[in-house]
Amino acid sequence: MGASISETNFRTDQENWRVRLRMGDPRGKVLGAGVLLGDGLVLTCAHVIRIAGTDDHQPFVIVEFPGSGGGDPAGLRATVVPKHWVPRADDHSGDLALLQLAGPPPVTSHATLHRLPTIWNRRVHFAGYPSRITGGKWAEALIKGPGGPGDEWVQIDPVTEADTLMRRFSGAGVVDNRTGRVIGIVVSKLDSEREGAHYRHGYMIPTGTIVKHLDLVRERFVSGRPPVPATLTADPATLAAGTATLAAGPNARDGGLDDGLDGGPGGLNGRPGQAAALTTSPGGPGHLPGLTDETPRPAPRPYPDRGFARWLTRWLAGEEDLADVEITFVRDEDQDAALALRTTLTLADRERSPRTSIAASCPDDTGTSPRAGSLDLAVDVSGKTAAQIAQEIAEGMALDGPGLLPMPARIAADALPLTTVARGVDDALQPLETVELLHTLVRRGGRLLLVFRQLESPALDRTYELLLDPARPQRWLERVARRIGALARTEELARELRRRAATCVTPLPPVPRYAPDLELKAARLEADPRQGTTGFLVKLSYVERTAETALLEAEAAHRVLTRQLARHQDLRGLLDGHQARLAAHGITEAAASLHQEAQRLLTGGPCELRVAEAAVDRFVQEARKALATRTEGDT
Repeated sequence: MGASISETNFRTDQENWRVRLRMGDPRGKVLGAGVLLGDGLVLTCAHVIRIAGTDDHQPFVIVEFPGSGGGDPAGLRATVVPKHWVPRADDHSGDLALLQLAGPPPVTSHATLHRLPTIWNRRVHFAGYPSRITGGKWAEALIKGPGGPGDEWVQIDPVTEADTLMRRFSGAGVVDNRTGRVIGIVVSKLDSEREGAHYRHGYMIPTGTIVKHLDLVRERFVSGRPPVPATLTADPATLAAGTATLAAGPNARDGGLDDGLDGGPGGLNGRPGQAAALTTSPGGPGHLPGLTDETPRPAPRPYPDRGFARWLTRWLAGEEDLADVEITFVRDEDQDAALALRTTLTLADRERSPRTSIAASCPDDTGTSPRAGSLDLAVDVSGKTAAQIAQEIAEGMALDGPGLLPMPARIAADALPLTTVARGVDDALQPLETVELLHTLVRRGGRLLLVFRQLESPALDRTYELLLDPARPQRWLERVARRIGALARTEELARELRRRAATCVTPLPPVPRYAPDLELKAARLEADPRQGTTGFLVKLSYVERTAETALLEAEAAHRVLTRQLARHQDLRGLLDGHQARLAAHGITEAAASLHQEAQRLLTGGPCELRVAEAAVDRFVQEARKALATRTEGDT
């Protein structure tokens, strides 16, 4: 997107919300920069006011207003707002502080943080206060994309050598040149030498990260549409339960696989039934056999569709085998898939995802947790007109300011290339016009996932005509076949591991065998005479999600078996190593009975690892005591 006049002729003299922070007296050293918000609040980075060598902050700092035109030269004292001190964590997440001024500021304007998607090469500007430059130093940079520790930051590269970030730029408000809106604060710079070349870039903390950490800012000083609307988010309690289930092993819930072909609407046999990737008991979610309609029942506990969650995560990550434009189906009665959709979109929203310092302690090895910030925009279009949807999209792209063109025309001219999810396209008040509007986003270089609630609709037909090329069904079928092939290989590897583990470890996880059935279903799809219809796309979608769920189960079994075998080998090595040390000192009799018991468990056939671990631990403790006693005697 080329530079416009507004991108090169902004008015920095009107940005008198910029502040400079000093130690606790007018002659104190400059600490960094900050942003004046409303109600006498100042936003900055925690490390700017941190007491060196601690995780605590200065009791107070002096806030100066370089743009005040002769305000109080002594500045104003400011202290940290309770519960709004977020020191930089070990993974560098957080690093934010909100200060309260001791009196009214000498300027009338203040800043509001604006939500703006991370757009490659978007030009921004800011000002810092390096030593001996009392008036500050201006700089411009280009946004490059998410980066830095924990994906909470956004990389910004200086436009010219003169724009290089320097010390005491931290906390400076970053302004989008095109809109004039404050979209974050500077947090860090990086200078490095590599193969003779000098690399310089910096990082900003975007609005989404700031409002995640600072409640007052989120409630009172932020503008712009949240990336994900409330109707498509999971509340914190549901999110915690859902992510725990997504990351669970293959036996997270009872039931078998059901791809919706033999038992679901649009299935190969046309029989009524469910089309969820996993099913619960015959009564459906929450059904408890033996209870009558009059019996009080516990509230149904929802479970996310793990295969669908990983498919969504893979699409958000832009994996090579998934297209920029995809369609999927989440029917009203499919609570598992609906929960997976809400959970995944919430995790992909930088503003709503759990803090990375917490998430980092719970690594996801299932591939069901998307990268925070991987989603730019989600819209729930159900029950809305095309004009209402256009307004939401424009707000999400910061295109909603004054303009001469109607909103759809403005989107067509200036839409940002975002990753967008649109839910309920078939339930929009003007479904065909809605598909046309969403097609505009694709023409502007965006990636788009359309989520349908019905298996047949004019909107689905129009999407097939307008957004999916004629070769899509065949490529989709080939993609499903590759995924089923990966499933078959993983199941075979897991079965081989289980054969090896069965000689030494018990109990062992079951290894699923879904690949043959899915291979058969794929072959039936290959011969399906309705390949040119939307009904065929429905079948492909459900088989693909079923294959993803099956692959998750096979991978989980493989991980468990790998860990069990590795742990058994570790215990053998621990036992043999300590026995060798005892032998070297001629005191093998010191723990002979304990050694024999542990060795019997580890070599006498399948053993429970927890029992063997306890036996080895008892031997190791006794061996260490004996070795310590012998060493003391030798001295």
